[in-house]
Amino acid sequence: MALGKYDFTALILISTSEGSGAEESLHEVLAPFSLEILDNQRIALRGKLIIGILIGCDPAHVLAIEEDILEWSGRTGIDAAIDYSEGSFQ
Repeated sequence: MALGKYDFTALILISTSEGSGAEESLHEVLAPFSLEILDNQRIALRGKLIIGILIGCDPAHVLAIEEDILEWSGRTGIDAAIDYSEGSFQ
């Protein structure tokens, strides 16, 4: 998979209950930022939902993106984790 226009990626993982609207809500949190969604995967098991969103972004914006996601996570009670990588990925 090509990286697109960004050489820096962030993998955002969230865990919540199905039907919570978390995915749409997270996309609203990400909307103000200049980024590219490279991949989006969902796993639904026994009423639980795990979502992984891989984004390409400018490394200078990472702290602001992370702060907004963690604020959203604390406000909504949805578990969130972020992992970063520079360069190509498999």
